[in-house]
Amino acid sequence: MNKSNLGITAGWMSWDEIEPFKKQLIELEQVLLVKYHYPDRYDGKLYCEKRVNMLEQYLANGNTYFWGAVHEQTLVGYYWAYTTQFIDKKRWCLSSLMIRDEYRKLGLGTLAIKEGLKMAKAVGCDEASTHYVPWNEAAAKAYQKAGYEITRIEIVKRLDKDNN
Repeated sequence: MNKSNLGITAGWMSWDEIEPFKKQLIELEQVLLVKYHYPDRYDGKLYCEKRVNMLEQYLANGNTYFWGAVHEQTLVGYYWAYTTQFIDKKRWCLSSLMIRDEYRKLGLGTLAIKEGLKMAKAVGCDEASTHYVPWNEAAAKAYQKAGYEITRIEIVKRLDKDNN
């Protein structure tokens, strides 16, 4: 990991480097889930715990990558991605990008995206993808600035809302 002049250490992390921050990662995943993806749903704690508990296995499989930013003993942000085959292309899929509110506006999100795209190229990906909720304008701007283009719109109908 590389050190910045702000005292923040950032870089690609192994499970052994992530594990001391496991509880913080679960909490950040929960904030990401509830605040930025599904604010109208449950708190998601069990889902986030299960997801983070699987991270060690995902990393061992060799197709998952975790970039973290640490200040003192705090995980201040992270970028979690994986590779997959998508039709005829090897695709880099950004699963989670989260920067704590008090560390925003320092360029960590932009740095994470740049580092992610570098790694995607290094591992032979043909394209990169991610998703965000329509009202998250900061995410939209960051991804567009990094060269992402909208290619598909997801729509969801909640079946518990009516009987039709």
